[in-house]
Amino acid sequence: MAVRKINLLLLSIWWGAFTFYSGVVINVGMQVLGSHAEMGFITQAVTNYLNIISLPIFVFTAYTFRAEKRFFVAAIFLVLLQVVLFFVHFELDKLLDFEQRVVLNKAVFYSLHRIYLWTATVIWLIVSGILLLMIKKK
Repeated sequence: MAVRKINLLLLSIWWGAFTFYSGVVINVGMQVLGSHAEMGFITQAVTNYLNIISLPIFVFTAYTFRAEKRFFVAAIFLVLLQVVLFFVHFELDKLLDFEQRVVLNKAVFYSLHRIYLWTATVIWLIVSGILLLMIKKK
């Protein structure tokens, strides 16, 4: 039971941090900096940390729910989608010139970025569902 509470806490912290960052910090940063591109270079660095933190939390979630099929399947999807984010982020990084602070190939970048955003949104939705079911189950 303690493992389940730890998992609830970790997922809740992840959810809150992700929601606050994507809903508030990015928008405020764009307003203050006056540029999506400038904020994008900050977001690029921050998402490296978010991705690194997310994977062990999602693996722990899968471990926690290994005996509960619906939760386990959802957690495995979280892990797989997080791995997708790592690869897409790596490809996005190759399209950025960090010294000049410019996007090298905007068409490819924005197509990949759209994939990144949709994948992150699906992860957020899955975590939201797991949290709601965990809280309801209490």
